[in-house]
Formats: sequence, structure tokens, C-alpha cells
Amino acid sequence: MIFKAIILMLSLTGWCAGNLFAQTFYEDPQMMKGATPLPGMRGAVANLPDISIIGVMKGYASDDKTDTDKDKFEFEEVEAAFQGYIYPEMRADVFLAIHNHDGTYEAEICEAKATFQRMLEGLSAEAGKIHVNFGRLNKIHGHHRLMADQPQAITNFFGDHGLVGQGGTLSYLFPLPFYMQLEGGAWSMEGHHHHPSETAEVLDTSLNPVNAFIETESEEFSLADKAYTGRLRTSFAPTKKTEFELGSSVAKGKGAHFSHHKDNAIVFGADLTLRAWPTAYRRWIFQNEWFYLKREVPVGKLYRNGAYSYLNYRFTKYWDAGVRWDYAEGAFPVNEIERAVSGIVHYHLTETSMLGVQYKKRYLENNKEVNEAWLRLAFGIGPHSHELE
Repeated sequence: MIFKAIILMLSLTGWCAGNLFAQTFYEDPQMMKGATPLPGMRGAVANLPDISIIGVMKGYASDDKTDTDKDKFEFEEVEAAFQGYIYPEMRADVFLAIHNHDGTYEAEICEAKATFQRMLEGLSAEAGKIHVNFGRLNKIHGHHRLMADQPQAITNFFGDHGLVGQGGTLSYLFPLPFYMQLEGGAWSMEGHHHHPSETAEVLDTSLNPVNAFIETESEEFSLADKAYTGRLRTSFAPTKKTEFELGSSVAKGKGAHFSHHKDNAIVFGADLTLRAWPTAYRRWIFQNEWFYLKREVPVGKLYRNGAYSYLNYRFTKYWDAGVRWDYAEGAFPVNEIERAVSGIVHYHLTETSMLGVQYKKRYLENNKEVNEAWLRLAFGIGPHSHELE
């Protein structure tokens, strides 16, 4: 009897500690045994988040003699994800990472956000540090992409890490027979700075010669300061085994060097994705994005385009292959145009790990051609390590 009383007391204590929205779930032992738990709760209400670890090893080779990163195989990043519900229909996602930057490892917050899944009927929101929902690829973390590098158009217009901001979004899901969602966001983004790189002899106010630093503009461009974004996305299934998605995006703000001179920028985007599943283990992805940048600087207005087109076919449970075409104009007054074509192959060891190789041929200005290759191993432990593509 004492043993049964102890068991009864422990059961009542665990029931009281659960969230109110899960009350009916736990009252019936058969329901608790057979039902699928909510993501981020793991079937037991213990106020502990789901924890995942992602690791990416990458080897890179190039025939560009000026590339200081070539001919290396390094551990590129380790990412830890902490995810879970903090209130009914409200969840938190925190992604902490250690990245390899020029041979040194630096810690950073990739994303840290709270998601309000249902503020009103059809209305949701996010707040925190977020990969902005611009186009198809920007929001997806690098280790979940089916490519080792980032399309050059995204890098030229949004920087090496893509478009990331501190702020929030409001999203509205229209009550239609097909999926259509409208989203607006307001952000604070960090800009780049002019760096002193050389010295020159100049005259001071007394006409005496002195050495002074000459500031040069960073080679990376992205939006900075206060920025505003919008996205409209729709998708529908033409057949039972196909899905069609169409989206448009806009981002408006200051250019990266606004603190030194006039720099206003706006980026428009359009994306089209078609997926098809002929069989359970076969899948086609045809993904396309186009970017258009308008930038106002002291020398005048700059109009730049960029795009990529990606075709991927998963022909077995373990293998997929793809090809990508890139076109990217530069964001600076001296417009440098780059074209490229890539071949990509992946072997999926499990649902949470893959080994990939990629070859890329770049066509640069002055008839310069560069050959590049990557070997990438990405693996994960935990729910965030699942494949997104």
C-alpha cells in the first residue's frame, strides 16, 4: 500500500507540473502511449528544450592563386539548437554557432527568436534575431542547403551570411482553398565600415606634410541600419505528386556604408519552385530566384541584377545530383559580372547526415576562369538535424 501511495503521489505531482493545454492528453494513459508528442515537447512536459548539434566539415580547392582559403580541409562550423514551447502556441528557437572565419573560430548567435503561432485567426509573428524570409534560400541555414556554397547573387546583395536582422515580423495566412501568406518585417541591421588600409603624405592646415590613413570601402555589401521587408508567397498542388510555389520579396533600407556617404538601397526578389515525387524515394526540385538591386550613392543610381537556377534529382533513397547556374552583378559603382555553373552530388548516409561534392566553374571579368571544388560532410544529432530540402 505504501508503494502504491508513493507511485500515486509522484503521478499527481507530474500531472500538476504539466502545461494546461496538455491536460487531457495525460489523463488517459492509452492516449499518452499512442499519440505523437508535439515538436519541442518530446512527449514529457519537463520544461526542457529539444537540443540538437550540427557539425559541418568542408574541404575546398581552387586554381585561383590569389585565393588564400584554397587547399584546406577544416571543421567549418558547429551549431547548437535549443528549441521548445514556452507557452501554448508560442515557441522559442535559439541557434548558437562557432564558425571558422579566416582560420580562427568565432562564436555567434545565428538566430534567437520567439514565435507566436496564433495571435489571431491566421495571424502569427516572430521576434528576435532572424534569418529574414527573403526568397527561398536566405532563410535556410547553410548546413540544410543542397549546395556547399551560397549563390553569388545573394552574397553580392546581402553579404556572406545573407540577410539577417534584429527585429520582428507579422504574417497573415489568407483563408483561401490554397496556401497564400503575406509577411511584413522591421529590422535593425549592422553595417560595414571603411577600413584604413594605406597611408599617404598630405598637408595639414599649416601646410606641413603628415602621414594619413586612406580609408577603403569594404568589398562586402548588405543592407544596414533600419530596414523593412515584405514577402508574399503562395503554393498549391497541381497533382497529388507535385507542388508549385511562387513568391515575391522586397527589402528596403540603407546601404552598408550609409554612415560615410549617401547610400540608399532597395532589393526586389521573385522566386519559383517546382517539386515532384514520382515515387517514394525519387524527387525533383527545380528552384529559381531573381534579385534586382537599386542603390543610390554619391556617383548616382546603380541598377543591378542577379539570379540562380537550380535543378536537383534524388534518384534513390541515398543519392541525389544537381546542377546550378549563377549570374551576379556587383553592388558597387564598378560593376563586375560573374557567371558560373556547378555540378553537385550528395550521398545521404542517414536522414541527418550527408556527404557531398561540388564542382564549380566561374566566368569572371577579363575572360578569367576559375575552377573550384568542395568536399562537405554535414551531420547532426537531434530534431533540428533533419533534412529541410
